[in-house]
Amino acid sequence: MDGIIACGTNCGNISWEFVFPQLAFGAALWGVLFLVGFALALTAATSNVDVWRAYCYGYGQTKTIASIQFVLAAIQTFHFAVRTYSLAFSDVGFFLEAVTVLLFFCQLIPQWGLAHLEGVGDGVQFMFTSAFPECMMLGSLLAVPQTVVDGQSAWFSFSWLGALNLATMWGRLLEIEKVNLEIPKFAVLDAAATTFFKAYLMAMMMLTFENLGDPEFLVPFTKDKWNTISSFYFILTSVSTVGFGDLAPASSLGRFVTVLTIFGGVLWVAGVGFKCLQVFAVAASGGGFFEPFLHAKYIVVVGNPRHQMLKDFILELFHPDHADDTDELHVSVILPNNHDALTSIPAWVKSTGNFDMMGRVHIFNGTALDDKDLNRVTISAATCVFIMPDLLASNVMQEDTENIIRMMSLSRLVPKVRKILLLLRAENKQLLMEANMDSNITSMAYDQFKLEMAGKSCQVHGFGPLVCNLCKSINIEEDEEEDEADEENEAKPQWKKDFERGSGLEVYEVELSETYAAREATFIEVVIDVLEQTGGLVYLIGLVEQRPDRKNVMINPGPLYKIKQAGSMKVMGVFLAADREAIMQCDVGMVFLGRRERAADDDDSLDAAGGGEAANPANALKRRKAGSKDAHIAEINNIQLKPEQKETALKLARCVRQHQRSMKPPRPPLRLLAVGGHVIILAVGTEKTEDLRLGVDHFVKPLRQNVAPEDILPVIVLAAVQPRDWFNVEREEQVYFLQGSPTSLMDLQRVNFTGASTIFISHVGSGREMGANQEDWTVDFEVICCTRLVESQLPPGSPVVVISDIVVDGNHPFLPLPGQYGGKAADAHTGRRGFRASLADIAESGRASLLNAAAMVANPEGAKKREKIKVDDYFVQPRFAAGRLFAGGNTFTSLAANTFYNPTLIDLVSAMIMCQITMIRLPASWEGKSYFELFDYLLWRQSLLAIGIYRHADMSLGGGKEMDRSNARTSRRIASSKDTRKTVRLGFIYTAPPGKETALMPGDMIICFQAAGPDTK
Repeated sequence: MDGIIACGTNCGNISWEFVFPQLAFGAALWGVLFLVGFALALTAATSNVDVWRAYCYGYGQTKTIASIQFVLAAIQTFHFAVRTYSLAFSDVGFFLEAVTVLLFFCQLIPQWGLAHLEGVGDGVQFMFTSAFPECMMLGSLLAVPQTVVDGQSAWFSFSWLGALNLATMWGRLLEIEKVNLEIPKFAVLDAAATTFFKAYLMAMMMLTFENLGDPEFLVPFTKDKWNTISSFYFILTSVSTVGFGDLAPASSLGRFVTVLTIFGGVLWVAGVGFKCLQVFAVAASGGGFFEPFLHAKYIVVVGNPRHQMLKDFILELFHPDHADDTDELHVSVILPNNHDALTSIPAWVKSTGNFDMMGRVHIFNGTALDDKDLNRVTISAATCVFIMPDLLASNVMQEDTENIIRMMSLSRLVPKVRKILLLLRAENKQLLMEANMDSNITSMAYDQFKLEMAGKSCQVHGFGPLVCNLCKSINIEEDEEEDEADEENEAKPQWKKDFERGSGLEVYEVELSETYAAREATFIEVVIDVLEQTGGLVYLIGLVEQRPDRKNVMINPGPLYKIKQAGSMKVMGVFLAADREAIMQCDVGMVFLGRRERAADDDDSLDAAGGGEAANPANALKRRKAGSKDAHIAEINNIQLKPEQKETALKLARCVRQHQRSMKPPRPPLRLLAVGGHVIILAVGTEKTEDLRLGVDHFVKPLRQNVAPEDILPVIVLAAVQPRDWFNVEREEQVYFLQGSPTSLMDLQRVNFTGASTIFISHVGSGREMGANQEDWTVDFEVICCTRLVESQLPPGSPVVVISDIVVDGNHPFLPLPGQYGGKAADAHTGRRGFRASLADIAESGRASLLNAAAMVANPEGAKKREKIKVDDYFVQPRFAAGRLFAGGNTFTSLAANTFYNPTLIDLVSAMIMCQITMIRLPASWEGKSYFELFDYLLWRQSLLAIGIYRHADMSLGGGKEMDRSNARTSRRIASSKDTRKTVRLGFIYTAPPGKETALMPGDMIICFQAAGPDTK
């Protein structure tokens, strides 16, 4: 069937009789353009080149036009491939190809004019590159209906040259969409598409020449029939250097094209492979790109955190307790040049046991101050951005300032993205206020968190591990079958089971059921209902009232506080539970178990011991505000000034006096030292620090809050350098400073350390220089040595509580239980000997660990048994359970990570620290009763919310036969067998024990949160 314009199905086969006219039409068109363009270039007919250039660059740059051109070019190339099989050319196909060819030719004209206006050379180059295929396609299409041989028109045209336009429009679409080809998946996609376009072009060229045949003198060389598939097959096998040999060009022109194809194709394949390798290499070195999936949770970390801090942060984010929230979580980290974590973190993520994080943690090299680097991680798609510091930075002010500038850069680029800023010093938060940061920013300071925790721990024993365990996700797994199989494994002591059970609890913020507000329930009724619904396993400890403009966090708002319900306010409950699924509340149609009849008051009394008054906190006297020192400044009265000027002068005079007093901190009086019961802060690592800022005010604040003047504990700071920030505490009563070395026994005796109530050994690693090759774990050696020295000089059974602050939690094995190797204070020469023994014990412990590791390698069969004596994590160690170990860096990082899942967590922890806490001595009449009964009694009768039990037990670091043998020589070197104690009786915190299963024991101390304010009836 013949077409009106094209040949339809009655088409002649491809031959030189059809091709020569097409070549002639194309050559004529090309020649006209060449001559006109050459004349245009010589005469420079117009000088308005910029207008032409703007038009050429703007035309076709829109996504719609480029997409249409790409689709038309794809149709053109596909239609030609179909014609090679059907040997037909319909009018519809001819019309589509005509539209496509004319569209691209019209686009060619402005570019042709611009090229010739730029000069003769540019015009000639354009004619032999871009103009030639367009002229051939238009000329051949014009010649198709004009050329008739034996009453037939040809189905063939040079439409396959449209593959060049297809490749051009592909690149233009990528440019319009701003697709970054340095992202591996996009680089591979682009390479595959471009390879396909070039392979199609080569294949169609091969098909044309092989089917067209050679001139008459080369006809004998033509034997095989070529089609699209066979041509693709031949080209791809040739450029890939496979060459099966089952298909070979028969024409001389085809062989010539084959030679060009092989040389050019091999170079092309090598170039594509090299480009892909470069992209992957750049991505592996931190220079790649990442774009999260749609609706995925996405965290971006910037700053200068160390490897250990990043590791702790990632482990906390992907902890099994957060499995439901990490299904689609991705984390991108931007680190500065030459950062060790650029290579160490990817290697650690790929290591055994971290497969769940593979493909979700992405490390990049860059800076938060460069928008290009932020766009490489698709910062606009981030759910939350963390700005993290170097906890061991030598210049603290510089580190905090740089992070604040990073945050300002982020706020400018993505103002609505939630940001969490971690600072080293709380005093630098003032810079945030000056920068007018918005409400999307949450900030927390390392020194404030650490010192407030330590101060509260001096007041309430066990408070440290209680809050630290709530900040950190802990998943303690017990393998009973393995324990039974190991004959040498001793049964786990009861105290450790209790402590681990409490450590497995976490803070969850869950919206309260509307049933409580509908029933006008009070806080105590909701607490009891939750306990009854869960069998005494889940505790409600506070409320969070969220309004559009603010939120109110309350820990123990009081037993009669009514649960409110308002249209714009959401009431969230703060629960202590093993997991979110364990929380059960009264819902519609369920029985409300919290409402009950209350008996009359009885005479059972409970006494408070430490930590404040047992009665209502309103009865606790506020400490006297120190302002009387500046109440009268005589010299101001003699100056004639205006009232506002006099007020300014008064402020200046007070500031000068405050500065003068802070430059001469008071020394502790001899009577106070002799009485004892004071709190000592030993600031180690300060010898080479010029600008020492301890932040003592953060330590004193929770220690003095709502405490009567007669109950104030004196605080003595012992440091080698006077703190520069002493002006923050110079108004506080009974806060003293003594200059000396914490590792000197003489200086320790000057502060009567044996008569103190609590000794806090603070690590001041930030702000001092570290060696270039110094490893992170060495930063705690001064804390370890100071702790060993202090505890080796304390007499057996000393009530002094020594709290050690370490930055790297992996150093906890070097800190045994207090008294484990001490008890030599009676010997006049023991001081220095005890210190040497401590250092020797550290070396011996490390040597024993290395020998055990070597034995495991040499004897694989005994590896399983030796795994039983491996060192556990710090949070299950006796010293931590006793509240005498504080891993500030790890806890601070875990708190920051969990803030992503619980935005109110920082406020909750702060409220717990600032909440007045009471420790209740358990009367004999309550012994043997259930914890639930006491909990209910305290909350109803005294408005005290019991949070846990401080219980004593015999603890030991070892106990296993094998471990005793490995420490035998160490024990002999330190002391005789009589003096070396393997167990020490210490207290531990049992957080939120199962209410109906836990029996109260003699000596228990109940830790309670006092009511936040007056009850609302």
